[in-house]
Amino acid sequence: MQSTTTRPYQFEGNLFVSDITQDLISNDFKGQLPQDFQLDEKAKLADEIAAAWAIAKANWAAFQQSLDRLPADDVATTVTRNKWAIPLLMCLGYAPILTNAETIDNQSYAISHRVEEGEAKPPLHIVGCRVGLEKRPPSGTPRISAHGLMQEYLNRTEHLWGVVTNGYQWRLLRDSNLITRLTYVEFDLQQILNGENFAEFGLFYRLFHRSRLPQGMDDADKCLLEYYHQQTLQQGGRVRDKLRDGVESAIERLGNGFLEHPKNDELRAKCESGEIKATEFYRQLLMLIYRLLFLMVAEAREMLTDEDPEKRRIYQEYYSVDRLRRMSERPLFQSEGFQDLWCGLLVTFKLFDENWRGKVLGLSPLNGDLFGSSKLEYIENSKIDNYDLLLAIRSLSVYEYKGKNGKNKQIRRINYEAFNVEEIGSTYEILLDFCPQISTSEVLKFQLIKGSERKSTGSYYTPPELVAQLIKTTLDPVINEKLVNLNTISEKEAALLSITICDASCGSGHFLLAAARQLGKALAQVRTGEHQPGRKHIRKATRDVIQNCIYGVDLNPLSVDLCKVALWIEGYNKGYPLSFLDHRIKCGNSLVGVMDLDCLKEGIPEGAYTAVTGDNKAVATKLKKRNKEECKQLGQQNFFDTPVIQAERDRYTQNASEIGLTSEITASDVRAKQERYRASRHDSSWYRDYTLCNLWTAAFFMPLVSDLLPTTETLYRLMSEAPSQGVQEIADTVNKLAVEKFFFHWCLEFPEVFQDGGFSCILGNPPWERIKLQEKEFFAARDAEIANAQNKAVRERLIKQLPLNNPELLEEFELAKYDATAQGRFVRGSSRFTLTAVGDINTYSIFSETARRLIAPTGRAGIIVPTGIATDDTCKKFFGDLVQNQNLAALTDFENRDGLFPEIDRQIKFSLLITTKQPTPATKFSFFLTHPRQLEDKQRVFTLTPQDIALINPNTLTSPVFRTQADAELTRKIYQRVPILDNERTQVNPWGISFMTMFHMSNDSGSFQGSKSSDALPLYESKMLHQFDHRWATYERLDVRDASLNEKQNTDFQVTPRYWVDKQEIDNKLAGKWDKQWLLAFRKITKAVNERTAIFTLLPIAALGDSGQLMLVKISKPNLVACLQANLSSLVFDFVTRQKAGGTNFNFFIVKQLPVLPPESYTPQDIEFISSRVLELVYTAWDMQPFAQDMGYQGAPFVWNPERRAILRAELDAKYAKLYGLTRDELRYILDPSDIYGAEFPSETFRVLKNKEMKEYGEYRTQRLVLAAWDEMESGEIAQ
Repeated sequence: MQSTTTRPYQFEGNLFVSDITQDLISNDFKGQLPQDFQLDEKAKLADEIAAAWAIAKANWAAFQQSLDRLPADDVATTVTRNKWAIPLLMCLGYAPILTNAETIDNQSYAISHRVEEGEAKPPLHIVGCRVGLEKRPPSGTPRISAHGLMQEYLNRTEHLWGVVTNGYQWRLLRDSNLITRLTYVEFDLQQILNGENFAEFGLFYRLFHRSRLPQGMDDADKCLLEYYHQQTLQQGGRVRDKLRDGVESAIERLGNGFLEHPKNDELRAKCESGEIKATEFYRQLLMLIYRLLFLMVAEAREMLTDEDPEKRRIYQEYYSVDRLRRMSERPLFQSEGFQDLWCGLLVTFKLFDENWRGKVLGLSPLNGDLFGSSKLEYIENSKIDNYDLLLAIRSLSVYEYKGKNGKNKQIRRINYEAFNVEEIGSTYEILLDFCPQISTSEVLKFQLIKGSERKSTGSYYTPPELVAQLIKTTLDPVINEKLVNLNTISEKEAALLSITICDASCGSGHFLLAAARQLGKALAQVRTGEHQPGRKHIRKATRDVIQNCIYGVDLNPLSVDLCKVALWIEGYNKGYPLSFLDHRIKCGNSLVGVMDLDCLKEGIPEGAYTAVTGDNKAVATKLKKRNKEECKQLGQQNFFDTPVIQAERDRYTQNASEIGLTSEITASDVRAKQERYRASRHDSSWYRDYTLCNLWTAAFFMPLVSDLLPTTETLYRLMSEAPSQGVQEIADTVNKLAVEKFFFHWCLEFPEVFQDGGFSCILGNPPWERIKLQEKEFFAARDAEIANAQNKAVRERLIKQLPLNNPELLEEFELAKYDATAQGRFVRGSSRFTLTAVGDINTYSIFSETARRLIAPTGRAGIIVPTGIATDDTCKKFFGDLVQNQNLAALTDFENRDGLFPEIDRQIKFSLLITTKQPTPATKFSFFLTHPRQLEDKQRVFTLTPQDIALINPNTLTSPVFRTQADAELTRKIYQRVPILDNERTQVNPWGISFMTMFHMSNDSGSFQGSKSSDALPLYESKMLHQFDHRWATYERLDVRDASLNEKQNTDFQVTPRYWVDKQEIDNKLAGKWDKQWLLAFRKITKAVNERTAIFTLLPIAALGDSGQLMLVKISKPNLVACLQANLSSLVFDFVTRQKAGGTNFNFFIVKQLPVLPPESYTPQDIEFISSRVLELVYTAWDMQPFAQDMGYQGAPFVWNPERRAILRAELDAKYAKLYGLTRDELRYILDPSDIYGAEFPSETFRVLKNKEMKEYGEYRTQRLVLAAWDEMESGEIAQ
């Protein structure tokens, strides 16, 4: 364990991996050749560094003499700059120049220098050597510390890198707007020069030289420092991957090491008999891994040992895990049949357990669950060979590093001193990927099988940038609000420590760690009065925050363990025990259970007795009827809310509050807290309510196969009677079921929180999974043949064979299937999810409703969910309620195009959803982002009021999806002028529109013919249609292809479909709804980024598959229908459509809310202008003659002419721009925003169309033709 106090440099945060100190002295590493330092290529870099060293030593001596002559109260700013810092900087290639203070948003930033002439040059801030970089100057000017000033300046400007120094400490800082922890590189030149540390000065030279920084703002992302930083992030990813592999390897090595050791007969016997289940064995192996990880981090950071050097030496040489790491890293070690290292490691663990045996060595008391004596019950008394133990530790200690171009492979040590606690989250990923198994064949073997656990929990490690953004928009406002109008330190401290933060699906604690850091920093700022408090103050404040403010729940016990370990590491302070966390970090299903005890008054909901697959419907009907009568009879009796009951609840709530406030200064404090908490779980009043809640919830999960199941009467008996044998049996049954199903009753688990109305802040990235058993995922770790079956039919056939092949697996499958349907019954029938229990339920939507309910009246919730929460029809009730109640603070949408979540599809869109309970007059929106840093572009962020949303989406109150404020303003203008197609709220439907899905490709497949019969008509699929074109594509055998120009110019050509349908069936479908021999249809599947989004066209009478939809119009005049077709195919209409199409499904509810000119808005001149052009565009083949005849045209079809068609369409687009009330510049914007705002503008409209035409014609032809048509209309050249 190298002492961190003797090393004259430190890497705080993740600017650079500490291994860079090895890379910097390598000629293979980028930027380390003489010419990279602005030297002649023949020069020797070592000589230049030696010369700089000599000059620095001389200047240092002169500087020290100048300091001696200054008064004690002089902070030495001038001397530090002129005698030391600037001369040294000039040796490093700088030409520092003084600069004036800069004002940004009414805040002054008195950065002293630029690295050279020019405001775009990187900032350099030099203060006096008698002022700490993290201390505010005694004069109070500037307002914050030097470090804080530079960091804030970088965060609020386009500068990416800066240097701050007081002459002694030199720091490199980077813009860290989305980072919640201190981040910098520091070299202590006082220690380097006084200690004659030439090698460390060489590292300083190689990292701080002027050539490392940007030349200006424009090339900041290309400078060497940024290259090193990005390499660090990439290497961090590689190290994470290696650590994941290492954890997997270590667990399997340990598991098999224990099972194989000849002295572990008892362990093997218990595993073979099933007394020890694979999951239980696995959990203990994980606890061992967690202990090792914790000690590796704590030892590397010297968080454990006494200042006494002899005690430190004894621990390091005889007890430390680092000792085992060093042994495992030796080139050769082999199995010798000894197990003394395991015995020694158990002794090390005992030094930190509840008995604090390490006191004699000056070790900090850890106590806590992590080192509890019962945590390794199965393996503590077992043996493991030294060889197996060292191999496991080696897997956690080193990784293989590939140098430049994959060459020069090296074995590198994982640096746990710089270990980011969030790395535990990446370990969590791999742990949830596996199902543990112990094979009981001839030789016991423990193995981790790739399974569905992670998929079935919907768990994905959240990128730090997203976590930071959520903290910024959710927690920071809560912190700021708490401090309003408070004056004293004690008031502010109490206010901050009263904040309660919860993640209802906490996983490994990524969000909770970030929240604890942020709130800890705010607390440290209050306590110290410093804008940038020191690490010691932040660490102590973070521990206090973890103890007082942090709550978490997760369904997976392994993730709960991981979360605790992460919080223990983050909050550990030398000399203090590990915090007690059992009362705050809990295992349970956040979505299943009672949220408010008031629901008990109403009895058990009748939805609990709705039959699902596996239930007896007759029994279900009988139970539902009986329960309904009981609710009527017993509902008038006030059993649940008497003064006595309320007093009992107040008492156990107060007890929970007192437990939370209990100090944790000593190990005995923690033990006392733990014992008091455990006692509270057996409090008679609390346990009575717990059992009542379990019975209420269990009613939804018990198979309805017997009429002896509990009903509302049982609930009342349990409340009002002394427990009889029958009642007690029911209580025991439901309490057992509660443990099995992880029921979680928020009001009982955290009563002190709900006494205050809820949490101050909810954060998280909940699972995004359907509440429906996914067969493929279930069998992934259980039966590979079933999981990998070719299709659903084959899978079902294999499942049907399970009674013979594997009856135990069949039973497990049936139970899992029933559990999933029972959870669905709870979600739909419990009245907990009144706004989101709609359609095919996804957990993200019901988590969203849960998060909203969990916050206090002044609280705030921020979660990451699919963007469908704001745009999908199934979520419209929830989102509409947010809008109507002004509870939506912000919605920030991201596309996963750049792989923010590498594990999920790049097409997925997700959002940061920020909700409140206090009215928010306007909501901040951003859409189509690919990285949080894009939020710094003000053009991408816009606001919408509830009135705006009601104007644009009045039926659903869902969100439009604008790229920029300009998109929002133009769309708002259009909606203010033009009504929507079908307003369900006002019942105004000017065109008399209705929709029809004609034939379902699967359900109606029996009606399809493979070849044409005499009375059959083609079955069109949407991919065969395009705007004004019913002959877009045709089938050739089984493949579809675009129709050729020659084919389209042949007026007799008709497309060949894949299937045909009897005309009588088509007539039956349309009977009473449509009497024309032509149809108006549109594509159901589309995207906002396609060449065109809204694809509507007229086509001859035919069948239409479900990838397309029919639009049936009650207006009987064909020339008006032609106007409707033209409107729906116009660029203006398509522009608005793109603001609505958040996904790929162009659903009815989207189409209904699009702005369409009503029939009465057209003049006779408009109708003639439009319909004549539509006729020429549509009537290009004889099969569309019925439409032409209905239009009064008796001639032959118009021959397909691409140039003529382009002009006709351009004239229609220009016409509709005028009818929609646009200006020429607004039309220019719709065609191409960059034509108005420049190439860097973040919005796009018809980029794919533009790129296609640039490639085909060498110009954006549509733009030219449409604007020319506009101009000709303006001049009168084209009569309107």
